[in-house]
Amino acid sequence: MFSKRLWTLLLFPIFYCFGFAHAQLHPKEALGRIVFDSFRYNNFKPFFERSIFALTEQEFKSFLYGIRNQSIRNELIALHRQPFPENLITASSKWEIAFQHNWRRQWRHLSRNSPNLVREQSFLPILREAHGYQIQWETVKLMAIEELLPVTWKNGRFVVKGDADVDEDTSIPRTLHMDRNLSYRLRLDNLTYSKAFMIGFHPEDSEKTYDRGIVGNGSGQGDVVVRFDQSSPNRLHYFCPDQVGAGGNIMIRNYSDFDKPNQRSDLLLTFSYGEPRQAYQILIREILWTPKGPLFCEKPQWLGETYSTRGLKFE
Repeated sequence: MFSKRLWTLLLFPIFYCFGFAHAQLHPKEALGRIVFDSFRYNNFKPFFERSIFALTEQEFKSFLYGIRNQSIRNELIALHRQPFPENLITASSKWEIAFQHNWRRQWRHLSRNSPNLVREQSFLPILREAHGYQIQWETVKLMAIEELLPVTWKNGRFVVKGDADVDEDTSIPRTLHMDRNLSYRLRLDNLTYSKAFMIGFHPEDSEKTYDRGIVGNGSGQGDVVVRFDQSSPNRLHYFCPDQVGAGGNIMIRNYSDFDKPNQRSDLLLTFSYGEPRQAYQILIREILWTPKGPLFCEKPQWLGETYSTRGLKFE
């Protein structure tokens, strides 16, 4: 098994332009399809090429240095073994030193993982799990590729999984950055019970909800499924109609607009198999933008059978 240190400390990006967002498939959806088909056809090469291990040393160096993700920067700063000069008080100045002293160590961790090791410890386990369910890949149907956003309740407000932006004030509710033409599944945990998660034009007004492309908006139970398109506004709000100050802003952009933090994200692949059709899921973990587009940085996880299929249709 890969250690947490080998995988998750290696997650950092410079941005790569794929063209106009309205002209083609969202790159994260493309990543999900490629990874899914690598399992379907037992083809390891495209799987490896969509992992963090596909980066060269120089690509990794520039990727790490330019990371717009304060949470990842803080992880590397915490590993810095020497005391910082007393006059360094900003996170950015500490990052400059931590990067120079630690990027090669991170690269060495990355480069130790050969293609054979990645195949044995990351690719084949998914195939073995599927075999245990007697999955016949030639007859499966891919139902959805969604970014999974776990949501909990803490200190009187919704907390949506995500990394802090550079120099972001984490004491205020987090702004959600969402792309057009990409599906999101907000999965509310038990702590949100009886707390309706609502999306609307106004930060507190339940009479001004925005429902286009949203399933389960304000229902108070189950997942909330969101997909914004070119007609969606650039800014909305998420909130709880029964609790003032429980939400925050939602900024909606095209994927080619990189004026946003580069946050680690998980892709949920849902597919159906059997008669009657049953849904199964695989989680592609810790995806970040890199010079080669979005790459995953953690081992995919087999989730198995699921009944949480709100917003999906069996064909």
